[in-house]
Amino acid sequence: MKKLCVIQGPTTRNPIGVGEPRKGVYYWKKSFPTTIQVNKVESYDTWHFRLGPPSIQALSKVSSFSSSKHKSDMCDVCLRSKQTRLPFPISENKASNCFDLIHCDIWGGYRVKSLSGARYFLTIVDDASRGVWVYLMNEKSEASQLLMDFCVMVETHFGTKVKNFRSDNGYEFTSNLMKKFYREKGIIHQTTCVDTLQQNSRVERKHRHILNVARALRFQAYLPLEFCGECVLTAAYLINRTPTAILNWKTPYEILFNDKPSYEHLCIFGSLCYVYNFQRPNG
Repeated sequence: MKKLCVIQGPTTRNPIGVGEPRKGVYYWKKSFPTTIQVNKVESYDTWHFRLGPPSIQALSKVSSFSSSKHKSDMCDVCLRSKQTRLPFPISENKASNCFDLIHCDIWGGYRVKSLSGARYFLTIVDDASRGVWVYLMNEKSEASQLLMDFCVMVETHFGTKVKNFRSDNGYEFTSNLMKKFYREKGIIHQTTCVDTLQQNSRVERKHRHILNVARALRFQAYLPLEFCGECVLTAAYLINRTPTAILNWKTPYEILFNDKPSYEHLCIFGSLCYVYNFQRPNG
């Protein structure tokens, strides 16, 4: 048997070539490819964990893996690391009468104060009519008193009482003062689960609606951010007088007051106006 000299790489130890002894020296006889092909690994789990793990569709694009030999077993790691919350379906439930259920939430604080100094606003939405009330606030702590005043306003102007109240777990709605108020007025307070804002989706979507209209008003009037509070109040006023498909193309105003709103007094937001100082003559 001939004695051969096998030359290996210094780090990988892979064979580079073979030398054959002739007259005391080795003559180069055979070369091996410089790139050594790694043995194919047919195990799905091995390649699955090597690459991330990716999906079976992505893994099928790797030439070293044959997806046809994979059995669709559930991967515990993927289930625990890639799980997502199922989408919340839109609620079909709706209160039968106005103020049977109201939704409430606080938006803010905004980085720029409005002209009144407000950085927050409290939004109240009636479930039956989709009527919206917005109150500007300098501090979130003002929400408790505003909510109590709203309930009194409903009793005085609409001749009914708020029966159910839904909000998140903010302290402004769950304080001892508010709990006492709920008991005295017979109001059932419904709170959302922790980190589950979707359960208060009526007012969450209304926030988006209000802000969309408010931005449009500010943009068309070329007003600075200091007018954001006035834009929000105007947006709520207009939304209450805008027909919506949810109410069969009626307006929240019409559901609340059983009368169509008037539009004759409306002007384009930001219209230029002049003030005339009238002075009576002496004598």
